[in-house]
Amino acid sequence: MPPPAPEPLLSVDALHVSLPGAAPAGVEAVRGIGFEVYAGEVFALVGESGAGKSLTARALLGMAPRTATVSGRVLLRGAPVTRTDLGRRLAGIPQDALSALSPVHRVEDQLALAVQSVQGLGRREARAAARRALADTGLGPEDAAAYPHALSGGMRQRAVIAMALVNGPDLVVADEPTTALDPDRQERILTLLRERCAAAGAALLLVSHDLEAVRRHADRVAVLYAGRIVELGPVDRVLGRPAAPYTRALLASLPAPGLPHRSRLPVLSGAPPFPGATDEGCAFAPRCPYATALCRTEDPEPRTVDGRRVACHHPLGETA
Repeated sequence: MPPPAPEPLLSVDALHVSLPGAAPAGVEAVRGIGFEVYAGEVFALVGESGAGKSLTARALLGMAPRTATVSGRVLLRGAPVTRTDLGRRLAGIPQDALSALSPVHRVEDQLALAVQSVQGLGRREARAAARRALADTGLGPEDAAAYPHALSGGMRQRAVIAMALVNGPDLVVADEPTTALDPDRQERILTLLRERCAAAGAALLLVSHDLEAVRRHADRVAVLYAGRIVELGPVDRVLGRPAAPYTRALLASLPAPGLPHRSRLPVLSGAPPFPGATDEGCAFAPRCPYATALCRTEDPEPRTVDGRRVACHHPLGETA
């Protein structure tokens, strides 16, 4: 008898996020997303700008815009996620590090305060823990004692990453966590995030535009388009042999190694729909080379194809 399947660390079911708009119900920017994340794994959300990646991450953290309407079920280790979980069981790494740091407190003091509020350590022990966390991301004592405005954008981003990791959360939600870093530092930080989460039995949910970084660091990946998951599965299958036409088009738009100088860069033709502007049928149909009348009239339901979940009427180029 096979061993029982592990329980997911994070369960997301039927997540909807609507923003104020002309329609009475608002603009539905995230449309019924569902997935699971397991302890020790790196799970990535990818897609074009406007696909709903960052809004999904903010909703999971309880940080969706105040005007947004959020519905669905989010469970962390089987219990509903609450705002008090942020910084304890759940931590976030935002894109804009400067807005996440107080301009009037030294970096190490901000981390030490986070340690004191969660772990209840004394001031000296909390400061030592803060400095260790900052050192893990490459920031020395002088950097730790600086105010945020005195650090470069990359150094501030590393400070925010240290703040997310310092209390050993169960889940870290990282929204483009290495945008401000050079390629070498990006690789080191992503490796650090993955190793620290794995060592603690935690999980990393990574939001990224960088498909090559996702290929190197993620275990599973969900591809979003127009607020919906179109493909989800092991990263080697999804990015190695994509089933959804959108995933294939997204990968084809990446510059190939050795592209001659002054060559035209590959592009994904057309444009994604404005959030909430999807008509009946598949949202990708206007840009899809496989689209049929069925695609334009009926939104595809997810199904299992070649070891991954795909929402497409013609996965892997199937014809009607």
